[in-house]
Amino acid sequence: MDPKHTGQIQTEWGWLVAIYLYLGGVGSGAYAIAAVNGFFGKPLELSTAIGLSIAFPSVLIGTGALMADLGSPGRAMLAGNNVKTSWIARGTWVISIFMVLAFTHLVLLFYTDIRTTGDGTTILSAVSIAGIAFALGTMAYTGILLGASKGIPFWRTAAVPVVFVISALVTGHFTIMLGVVFHGGPAALEALQTMALEGLVLVIFELMAIMFFLQAAYRSPDARESAERIMARQSFVVGYLLLGLIAPALLMLLLYFVMADADMQTAYLLGAAGAVLGLAGGLILRHSVLVTGALPTLNVAGFKFRRIAKPRDPKAGIGLLPPA
Repeated sequence: MDPKHTGQIQTEWGWLVAIYLYLGGVGSGAYAIAAVNGFFGKPLELSTAIGLSIAFPSVLIGTGALMADLGSPGRAMLAGNNVKTSWIARGTWVISIFMVLAFTHLVLLFYTDIRTTGDGTTILSAVSIAGIAFALGTMAYTGILLGASKGIPFWRTAAVPVVFVISALVTGHFTIMLGVVFHGGPAALEALQTMALEGLVLVIFELMAIMFFLQAAYRSPDARESAERIMARQSFVVGYLLLGLIAPALLMLLLYFVMADADMQTAYLLGAAGAVLGLAGGLILRHSVLVTGALPTLNVAGFKFRRIAKPRDPKAGIGLLPPA
């Protein structure tokens, strides 16, 4: 590593927290897309059903990964305290309410005949609107959670929640696309071309957002070291930027233009390959942002001081404390 990189890298948050952030984004992104599609009725029924089937389990598994990282259920119980002052507490309630709404929507859609009545349609619409709002809150919170770590400037930028929201929509979209491919049939083929165009647009937005985030971080003296570290990581440059963004964009573009002439197997292969690469890229993004978060070196009167991150235990009434 470059000898000028003297800031201390945080080591408290690793793969388990990355999985939590990732699955929270996948679940909330898939729900938002599915719920919006639900308003368009029969033409998008397949993607709606698949998205709703993905949303609740994804967030539930992600929450399990967070609890595994905490190591104690008792610590998780403190997470909802102090809503007025703690982003951790606010996020806990947002995610909890979202999970309830996503599960309710899933049950209403698949296990009742609520869609056949006028009142039922109204109830579904109300649940969908509330669910979309809390899904957006969940997507943004996966980025805001990092911003609560005041000692790591790389995470403390408004661009992080924006990147994570767009990435959540991208991974949610690709998860639904993968489900559509595995479902197969005429309905799947009919949906793939539209989903390819949507996926291409979302990936372009994510690419623009990540470039803006890295540029802003590099321009900040305190965050520059982390920006240089993340761009020096082969997993980020190759795994995320090239294979997780550019490759899926090219595959979606190809799928969109060859869909009319392609046979069923080719269309499925292009869709599945693009979706898998995009999903892998989303996980690499979150892990890379976590492991390159550095406490800056302070320069005072020509003397350099390294800030030392000391683990802090949760205290009653405060909630979970992120890295210093």
